[in-house]
Amino acid sequence: MSPNVWLEFDESDMLIATDGSREYYKWTYSDFEEHLNESMTPSMYQFMTEYVYDNITNDQLWDIEAEDYSSGSLEEEAVNAYFNIPALERKEMHDQQLLNLQAEYARTEDKEMASVNWMIDDNSPFDPTSPIYVEVCDFVRRLVEKYKAKRERLEREIHEEQQWRGGWEENMDVDPMYDHADEI
Repeated sequence: MSPNVWLEFDESDMLIATDGSREYYKWTYSDFEEHLNESMTPSMYQFMTEYVYDNITNDQLWDIEAEDYSSGSLEEEAVNAYFNIPALERKEMHDQQLLNLQAEYARTEDKEMASVNWMIDDNSPFDPTSPIYVEVCDFVRRLVEKYKAKRERLEREIHEEQQWRGGWEENMDVDPMYDHADEI
């Protein structure tokens, strides 16, 4: 018999354990940062949660379902796996994540503005006397709030990703293969 919980990413791209109706556990940045001793970026979170997703055991899923799970060895393994990636691959991963975040930001901003414009222009196909007019307007207001919150989250994530440094940047002009940890 297998556990009734599984892992998936929610609409905020956070890894959660769920049974479809209830969230049992959510992996936060803090679950990994306690093993990092530093702040992490969205690309680091993505890599580490994908590691957890791929390597979680049924016993750990049972612990989550019983609400006995606490982060520890699996999250530490994910951190170690991240640092086992060659430095240039980590840099490419960060660069790609930044591009992905910027593209998602642009799509979200367009959706937010389209929702706002719909409300401002009152382009509703429904007459204000229609029995669903208010419901449609409330739905669009919720869309505006949803996309605004997502846009603000993406702004923070882009900023976090832009702050990432691999340790070799100051020496790239002198020696593009420089890596004081000999990771390359």
